[in-house]
Amino acid sequence: MTDLANSASSRRGTHAVRRAATRAKILAAAIRCLNQSGYAETSTVRVASEAKVARGSLLHQFPTRVELILAVAAYAAKSQGEFISASLTQKPAGRDRFISAVDVIWAALQRPEALALLEITIATRHDPELAARIADFAEKFESGLSRGARRLADPSALRDEGNEVLDERRFTLTALRGLAIDSMLSGGKLSPEPVLQRLRASRARFYDTHLEEL
Repeated sequence: MTDLANSASSRRGTHAVRRAATRAKILAAAIRCLNQSGYAETSTVRVASEAKVARGSLLHQFPTRVELILAVAAYAAKSQGEFISASLTQKPAGRDRFISAVDVIWAALQRPEALALLEITIATRHDPELAARIADFAEKFESGLSRGARRLADPSALRDEGNEVLDERRFTLTALRGLAIDSMLSGGKLSPEPVLQRLRASRARFYDTHLEEL
């Protein structure tokens, strides 16, 4: 490779690093805006200011507000999945891991990325363009949940006939998302512990029942 080619390759590499760093700053700023001010106030102007980047730099990567919000949703979902996966692998495989998923997922839902994703999800009710565009993201997200449920079932020695493990996983997630929204609306005045206890008991019964069927 010539010196000229090496120089061009180096410039491309440096540009890619700068672009990735700018993208990360923008996504982090958007998450802060969503959590501090809500979806309606999270404009490209506000996010660019929060990220301390030129609005043109933001629009170069995310040409529209909806593109930015969809990128935030994808980033938040990925971050949430990685947190859950990493936390669960620290638990003993089997019954303990299966039941502890309640507390791990609840912890994940308290993270800034997850709270931003909740804001985006709620916003689809009032933003037709976002609602139309987010369908593809939602399909991929649910597919990821399905794969995660089956991976969780394998070390737990549970069969998944009729997608029962997936259904249990979705039930837990739906309940915890609802609890997260309830906590947001109550301003944290209501303790989540009674609901968490019920969900732990539900997963314990599910696990024990399905082991008896093996």
